[in-house]
Amino acid sequence: MAVLTTPVAVPRTVLLRVWEREGLGELPPVFGADDIYVSLTAERAYDEACVRVLAELGLADGEMLTREFRVALRVVASPNRELYCWSKNGRRFSASTAGGEGVAVQVQGDMAVFAGFEERNLMADFISELPPYRPAHIPALHVTRGAFEQREEARSSIAADRQDSMPQLARLMKAQREDSHQVYVRGISGDRYRRSKPFTVYDLRDHGRVVTFTDGRGDIHCLPGTAENLASTFAATWQSMT
Repeated sequence: MAVLTTPVAVPRTVLLRVWEREGLGELPPVFGADDIYVSLTAERAYDEACVRVLAELGLADGEMLTREFRVALRVVASPNRELYCWSKNGRRFSASTAGGEGVAVQVQGDMAVFAGFEERNLMADFISELPPYRPAHIPALHVTRGAFEQREEARSSIAADRQDSMPQLARLMKAQREDSHQVYVRGISGDRYRRSKPFTVYDLRDHGRVVTFTDGRGDIHCLPGTAENLASTFAATWQSMT
């Protein structure tokens, strides 16, 4: 298999049409909803216009997609492993692997940028797409679901050595945010896809970057947002899916 060797920007309107015509199934979350309507009488002209755009980008030869672009689309459509993110600033991006190939997609406005990467670099390449931000200098915070639901009572009735995380977590969640990023992990388990609960990465003005998430029991965790913590957390999620 071959994948794109240089990044290429595709208009989202063209991408959605090609996705439908290629029969690739459900749209990846980062693409957004299919909000393009083409009447039956305009379909042929619209398809021809899309092919011309792709040909100008070097992604089609005549009416046929290039092998590289077709492979890239199929990796994104049916990944073995995938990470994707929505940022508060409107940017969306994903990194997907399948069949030994990796494809990253960035979507902002009406443009989707595709780029190939080595499968072994999935985690590092995805994390590097987050905007640089200093990690918070905090200990790892862990709060049980029950304690969080009873946090008002906990402030006065539970021993401090068991509830140190609660006030720290509360302060962080109320802190001013420069940006936030919601990340999902997706992978194949058996014969079906599974998606994680969201991980939220907060860039806090006075504290730095943290990552928060809940586990299978509903307990809440908040860690410094270092690249190492992000990578180990996402990797552990994949392992739990198998």
